[in-house]
Amino acid sequence: MKKFTLRIVGCPITKTQVKYILAIVMAISSLLTHYSACQPFRRGSNAIMIESYFTPEDPCTDIVVSRIRSAKQLILVQAYVLTSLKIVQALLQAHRKKITVQILIDKNALASYGSKVTLLLKQGIPIIIDKTAGLAHSKTMIIDDLYVITGSFNWTHSAQSKNTENLIIITGAENNKQFKENWYKRATAGERLTLLPIHSAYHTSALV
Repeated sequence: MKKFTLRIVGCPITKTQVKYILAIVMAISSLLTHYSACQPFRRGSNAIMIESYFTPEDPCTDIVVSRIRSAKQLILVQAYVLTSLKIVQALLQAHRKKITVQILIDKNALASYGSKVTLLLKQGIPIIIDKTAGLAHSKTMIIDDLYVITGSFNWTHSAQSKNTENLIIITGAENNKQFKENWYKRATAGERLTLLPIHSAYHTSALV
């Protein structure tokens, strides 16, 4: 059998050596791909890190609770409805620790089955009704000046136990700022919800 050889810069290379070279190239390529996947995405000079989780296999509720407990100063919530007792209890604990907690919800959330709005109001957490057109269907939690939690995963029991959802956690100051600006814009156009103690009815008042 004729010997297979290649010549690079005048030096003969055998078929076996070619296999070794290709194996090394593939290994390096794999390492570079893995390294790139682990690096934060960069937009201009602002770096962000993205974590992704999925239900039902990932404990997304516990992940959200853990991030709430890590808060130092501020938690802004934007949701259609709040029914997850674990998440609500974590928000109440943060509120008791003097962390600012404010919640922006859809106008229909008050009548939703299992809504924990009354529980939050009774503990003094500000609830704001989103009055802009359409459903307030965003699922967002902004924590301090660094974290944003978003995705299809909402703050309900079903999102963890029944549905197929995704949860995205974005770490980055600039991204946090953009979400925060949007939250305050919608909150400013909304109405503050108060609980009338005599007959447990709700009352809204425009924010000034």
